[in-house]
Amino acid sequence: MLIRYFRPSDLWAVYELASNTLKERYNPTVFTELSPYWPNGFLVAEEMGRIVGFLFGIMSSESECRVLMLAVKKEYRNKGVGSLLLNNFIREGAMRGVHLVSLEVRSSNLSAIRFYQRFGFMLTGRIPNYYSNGEDGYTLMLHL
Repeated sequence: MLIRYFRPSDLWAVYELASNTLKERYNPTVFTELSPYWPNGFLVAEEMGRIVGFLFGIMSSESECRVLMLAVKKEYRNKGVGSLLLNNFIREGAMRGVHLVSLEVRSSNLSAIRFYQRFGFMLTGRIPNYYSNGEDGYTLMLHL
């Protein structure tokens, strides 16, 4: 499994993965418009030339980075792909002097909440009607 930085040629594979695994629908331009702000925060997991997962994050301040999306193909879940992506993302942030990693997750996505909590993320709040279908979101934070 190779974890590497996103390349523009990855756009459609990443967009397809996001569309097939995440409930929200994103315009593909979100990736190309935001990724230049912190290219090291956009990671892909590749196996045999195919993208099987990605983590897209940004720097939200000099000391905080934020996970915007994390997606792994169904057949690669629970095999460490998400953990590799998140560990690499946290390391990239730490090398930039980040002290806080934040993210939002659907309140119903218990497996994602447990996943992040295994890394030490703490549930810090609830955001009513955060998602397009009206579902609440939780904020989670990890202090480095």
